[in-house]
Amino acid sequence: MFQDRLEEVCGLERLSHLPEGFHRLPPLCGGIFFRYASCISAVEERRRRGEDASAGAQMAQELEEMAEDLERVLASASSRIRSLGAWSHQRMLEKLAKDAELTRCGLRILDLEESLETLFYETALQGRETGAGSRVSPLVEEHERLRAGGINLVASENRLSAAVRQALSCDLAGRYGAEGYGGSLWARRIVEAVEELAREVFRAPHALVSPLSGNLCVLAVLLAFSSPGDPVAMLPFSSGGYPLGLEKFQRRRVDIPADPRELTIDAPAAARTIAASGARLVFLGASFIPFPHPVREIAAGLEELGHRCLIAYDASHVLGLVACGEFQDPLREGAHILLGSTHKSLFGPQGGIILTGDAGLAASLRKMLELDLEEGIGLVDNPHLHRIAALGLALEKLAGDPSYGRRVVENARALAAALHEKGVPVRFADRGYTLSHQVLLDLGEEEARRLCRALEGHGIFMDAWGRLGTAEVTHAGMGRAEMEDIAEWISGVYHERPVPDLRRKVRELATLFPCR
Repeated sequence: MFQDRLEEVCGLERLSHLPEGFHRLPPLCGGIFFRYASCISAVEERRRRGEDASAGAQMAQELEEMAEDLERVLASASSRIRSLGAWSHQRMLEKLAKDAELTRCGLRILDLEESLETLFYETALQGRETGAGSRVSPLVEEHERLRAGGINLVASENRLSAAVRQALSCDLAGRYGAEGYGGSLWARRIVEAVEELAREVFRAPHALVSPLSGNLCVLAVLLAFSSPGDPVAMLPFSSGGYPLGLEKFQRRRVDIPADPRELTIDAPAAARTIAASGARLVFLGASFIPFPHPVREIAAGLEELGHRCLIAYDASHVLGLVACGEFQDPLREGAHILLGSTHKSLFGPQGGIILTGDAGLAASLRKMLELDLEEGIGLVDNPHLHRIAALGLALEKLAGDPSYGRRVVENARALAAALHEKGVPVRFADRGYTLSHQVLLDLGEEEARRLCRALEGHGIFMDAWGRLGTAEVTHAGMGRAEMEDIAEWISGVYHERPVPDLRRKVRELATLFPCR
């Protein structure tokens, strides 16, 4: 409503020219609308069941009053903007940024946003929504409603199938699997079956599914195959690398030569740098990884230089693509260890997995990651059996859908091309944008953060670093047509161009592709 008014003011094109607070309008308006709709739905359901709905009705009333208050603030701001005069467009923008009344309006918007969050936090503490006195249940319900009605483009997340979610809440969640515990026979067989599945899917002789996260996979390799004071080669974070605090583990970081703008690795220079440093452990893979890394070239360069070292490839982001034969094949290209998170492009539960073709490496890693009463426990004593069962179900689904990886990449390239065509800056247009699930927007740090928050208000989720991902929307069943729609909506928000009923359109599209 406010955007409509602003468009009537000659020369004003962007909310970003207004004082602090106005940039929070999209998420605030979306938040009030979404919570009001959810509240009304909950009230109607309670009344249908013959239960007390007075608390929900009271909350709906408070939300209506909040919306009315916001309408008054925006009416005042619009009126003030109309009253301002200036000799030039630039002078007009300067006045908007410094006007005292508009500054007060911006602060009031921030107050309303805080009031909205406080209202729902207090509701959770009082247990008003469930009537059961729970502090947590209402917050979980809010989260479920938010995500069920949104489109997730966060590159480091994926959607869990109904079967995987069910496994996460099964009896295994409270059990141990070691032989010393009675009743653990089937738990151990589950672990064996999942490891066998992992070996088949990744075509690797050895698999470990005990790591609780991708980070623990990295630490297991680090602690098993290096010592305090050793040099360890990794990509710097400025070139997309994983920001591991090597110094916290008394290891010395050796930065692999890479172009921070192009995110490319100079393979010959990398091999020379690794050999010159004396590093016996090298980590490839990255958090920002639109294109494959030159594993084969680096391995060949190190061999030519006569420098023997262990290459571990962190495929946390691209593990689901690797499993489908997309992106690259690190174990066949020269990496000794493949590791990663199981919940990004791979649509399993949060956790980790390690694969290798070397029995000796696998044995050393098991001492770090499994119950070891002879030499002492390392990084994991209880691997969370329900997580392992859930991972097995995800691997079974992935094995039955080999085209998933190809579709993820196709959707990423389609989304990137559509965004580029609509004037949203996307990196690597000259290279086809991406060969992974990641689309990297060419935005500054603050601009990326603002776009993230603005999209969030409409139910479209990305991260604050300008990184989009298509793994979850592909897993949900979306294709090229949906990528075009999503690009159109992102473009509208980026250019601050009104998209009529955007929150409703997002919710309707999300509803067409529910969790399966």
